[in-house]
Amino acid sequence: MYITEYISNEIKPGKFGYSPNQLLEVVQENKLTHLPMFKGLDFIGNISEEDLIELSFENKTVDYTSYLENFFLTDSSNLLDAIQMMYTNQANILPIINEHSKYIGSITENDIINTFANFPFVSAEGVSMLVSIAEKDLSITAISNIIEANNGKILGILIVGYKEDSAYVLLKFSSSNLLTIGETFERYGYQVIQKFYNDEKQELLQSRYAQLLKYMNT
Repeated sequence: MYITEYISNEIKPGKFGYSPNQLLEVVQENKLTHLPMFKGLDFIGNISEEDLIELSFENKTVDYTSYLENFFLTDSSNLLDAIQMMYTNQANILPIINEHSKYIGSITENDIINTFANFPFVSAEGVSMLVSIAEKDLSITAISNIIEANNGKILGILIVGYKEDSAYVLLKFSSSNLLTIGETFERYGYQVIQKFYNDEKQELLQSRYAQLLKYMNT
């Protein structure tokens, strides 16, 4: 899951000699929050769409140094590093540099979404179930045993958050014994909060996802 497996060179980085309008055109055409910047052959930072809009009224080459934000991935980073960095910097594109600090490409938010969409946790046929358990009692082994003891096949387990000393875990599994699995979880002290079925319409899935986020933030 090294980031080098997902590098893209479709978006060309900006150059220090370009005008703000030239850079802004690239940013808006690709719906980017930022654009990686070069001076000569060296990566020097990222400039935001917001700053480019402000600078575009000058319509001439400017010194971008004071506007640059210095965030990037290295070729030893992974997808989880990318997600965390995008969140921290409120960016939908990240430059990637090698061990010699040379730019080798970028990864965008869409690249990450498309990659995760092909993971079995997301793409495989099955049922997703959100359960909660006291944080002190959380055991991935116990969760796996419950599913497998009821002839289920685990496709993925994701801890999505903690709230009021409880852990919230999103499960993906294939099984025809959904009711039995749910009852077994409850018998062992879990609360089954939500179930998502593969054949539900997209609108309903989006609605339930929104409800989940609202619940987690209250």
